[in-house]
Amino acid sequence: MTSYSVRESFFVRFCGLPASVLDELTRCRSWGLVEEIQALDDALNIDAESLKDALYSVIGGLVDSAFKPRLVALRRCVHRRRFPAKGEWGPSVARALPGEVAAQVEQWLIRMRRRESALAELFVTAEQETHEETRSLLKAATDPVFRHALSQASPALLDELLRLELAGQSKLRRRTAIGLTKFVSRAATKTSPYSTFTATAAGAWAAGTGPLFSSSGRHELRCVLELDRMVLEQTVNSLLAEGMPSNALRIRPNPSLNELDGRYTFLGRRPAEPLVAIRASREVRECLRIVGDGCTVEHLHSTLAARTPQRSAAVRFCEQLVRMGVLEYESPVPDQSERPLDDLIRFLGTTDSDRRRKVIPLLESLRATLRQDPSPTAVAPYREQQRVISSLVADIGQELGLDWPKADVLRKVAFHENAVRVGGDISCSSSHWRPVLDDLDVLRRWLALHDRMLPVRVAYTAYVGHRFGAGASVPFLALHEAVQADLARDDANCPSWLRPLRPFLQLSNPVPADELERSPVPSLSRLHRLRRESLETVLTADRQEDGVLHADPAVLTELSSQWPDWVRTPGSIACYLQPYTVNGELKAVVNTISGGWGKGRARWSRLLDQAGGRLHDVPRTDDDVHAPLLAEMSGTFGVSVNLRRAVAPYELDYPYTTSTRPDDERIPLNDLLVRHMPSGATIELWSRSKGRRVQPAHLGMMADPLLPPAARLLFAAFGQSYLLHPSLSLLKPREAVESSDVAFQPRIEVGRAVVQRAEWSAPIACVPQERAGEPDGAYLLRLAEWLRAHQIPRRCFVRLYATDGDWVSRVFVKSRKPMFLDFASLSMVAVFRNMTKEFSGRVGFEEALPDPSDPSPFECDGPRVAEFVVELTADGS
Repeated sequence: MTSYSVRESFFVRFCGLPASVLDELTRCRSWGLVEEIQALDDALNIDAESLKDALYSVIGGLVDSAFKPRLVALRRCVHRRRFPAKGEWGPSVARALPGEVAAQVEQWLIRMRRRESALAELFVTAEQETHEETRSLLKAATDPVFRHALSQASPALLDELLRLELAGQSKLRRRTAIGLTKFVSRAATKTSPYSTFTATAAGAWAAGTGPLFSSSGRHELRCVLELDRMVLEQTVNSLLAEGMPSNALRIRPNPSLNELDGRYTFLGRRPAEPLVAIRASREVRECLRIVGDGCTVEHLHSTLAARTPQRSAAVRFCEQLVRMGVLEYESPVPDQSERPLDDLIRFLGTTDSDRRRKVIPLLESLRATLRQDPSPTAVAPYREQQRVISSLVADIGQELGLDWPKADVLRKVAFHENAVRVGGDISCSSSHWRPVLDDLDVLRRWLALHDRMLPVRVAYTAYVGHRFGAGASVPFLALHEAVQADLARDDANCPSWLRPLRPFLQLSNPVPADELERSPVPSLSRLHRLRRESLETVLTADRQEDGVLHADPAVLTELSSQWPDWVRTPGSIACYLQPYTVNGELKAVVNTISGGWGKGRARWSRLLDQAGGRLHDVPRTDDDVHAPLLAEMSGTFGVSVNLRRAVAPYELDYPYTTSTRPDDERIPLNDLLVRHMPSGATIELWSRSKGRRVQPAHLGMMADPLLPPAARLLFAAFGQSYLLHPSLSLLKPREAVESSDVAFQPRIEVGRAVVQRAEWSAPIACVPQERAGEPDGAYLLRLAEWLRAHQIPRRCFVRLYATDGDWVSRVFVKSRKPMFLDFASLSMVAVFRNMTKEFSGRVGFEEALPDPSDPSPFECDGPRVAEFVVELTADGS
């Protein structure tokens, strides 16, 4: 019996290029010479040790002192590995040695000459292979789907490739070759959803003992274009800010508005989102009474005008309330609108502003251009479509007086493209996957203790108990206001109970591990001990002959069953996996585990719908009255990756967002209470109007730290965050991160799930750097020797870990993303040299597991690197 269920559907992200292009970039002749030189070096080292001892004995027993200086010089040559000069070796010197020693010297010289020859051959071969790899790069770049993606990611690079093609040239500038190699490697190995470098498809679980993975193969690649939400938001705001608001515009109270002790408090506008308080005057009360849950501007103005002879004064008063944030206009374009330009054009048609009407033709042209179906294989028409879109957006910005860049810059940011694969009827046998899913469920429970937000939740529980009293129930915004005030206190005015909690209450920086270890708060110090014991259990697990740490899922299950009640197991998780097989047995590398409830699934469901695909799924319902209300955050916050399909039964109504959901499915922020449980172990989020606990869910793809302040608090204290993430170290000891030498971390498996790939990390000072004028072959040899000395594999993913700047910049910097490199490829070695040049920090080398070139059962127009996204939900959640 299992304690979880999986969604009917899963998603697969396929790389845009087949993995075979990587093999075409790797000729291996230079690498073969490097390996030969390394083998010769090993043999020469053995020769040297033996010869030095033999020559020493001979020299000590010489009677004829005339040969002694020559043999001493010969021994020095062996030690320094240089050819003997004339007179240091020859027939006469050979006759002065015992026959077997002379033969050893001759063998040493043969190896020395072969090494010299191999080294010269390496320099020539490296240059030849560089030219051959350039031809392979250009061949890979002819793939129309790759060019389609490149036209969005780097139009300048595509322009240069097209110029070379037109001129019949095949020589690339070094910078161009490096850039092209990066994109080819990325398109063949990395499943980040960007343009046609990656395509997302939906699949369904099949009962019984069917195939591990099956597909009809009739995949159709389609592209979905989305106008950037920040561009759209700024356009709408500019149009609404012009002159008098349209009478047809709707207005409503700020959904965070709370009344307490004769004043109204509410959240101000983003990004600062200040907490604002005003007196609850009779005039403000009356305006709020008229507005109710929402009404048109015309209704509000006309109702007020009927009670005062000065309509203009009433209008100005309403506008003042809007500027302050007591009232807010509902956008004519709902945040999750699938036809945003239709909504905006329809609204502008109801206005009497000449300037607003002048924008309509531009918006209509933009709408028509965005609706053109961009073929993923017709590059020239798509480039023209890109040009027209960016030009129209620039014209709109100029018409509205917005400070936007020129069209050629807007081309990369004005809109976004995502590729999906429809058709194909992808399915996976649930029985084949069940052992892996069972191990993921073990991780769901075990990782609850290591949730990076758990110390925050423990601290907030203690804070609410101290600040408001045990068993208290307070409005969420009251908690938010109190926390901001307490964080702003100077140390002299900070009560003793608050001081150890404050590092965990602020959410702008992660709390150092030693803060948890030294904490005088009993629950926080206990959490540190539990985590230490938990990690020790995994890090001291059985290490097999393959060097892998194998943790027994049963041990982790027993361990997690002993944890206190305030360690809450996530009700749902989304697992990003790269499956592979070993001797027919399915295993999976876990890239990321985040909160579930539809995170990711909601985004791709929307894209699939827009591309005309089918989804094997049913929406979640609120059938269990004993379960918490699942409520997703409304709004996009100006970020396109937050566009998604509604999958939760309810929605948290956030200030300055506009929804199309019915009122009975919306829970405004001012309806939320924070309840301190009588046990004192936890706090809960509660809906006053529904009379039930609320489970908030951030289902957009925007990173949690980038959310607005109140939303960040809401999800940190009550939601679900990332449990496992490549940018958030869990199983890597701090001393390894801070080591001044190369540090190694073994692969860690929990049952069939790999939770950490083997990784080597080194400070940049330890990594071979290119030297001025150094031939490619010479650098390749030095690099290969260094890799071999530290047992770093030839094929791996390389990351750059910056050690300066704030933590947000370190986590989100592009260099931290993995770059697949095969050091037998001169093109990829050039990428590595360029990556590490002028870099300060640590370089990580992560094993390529699964190796992109290994046989794969996951086919989509041929074997491709694939990442599966699977959602597990606890029964009864």
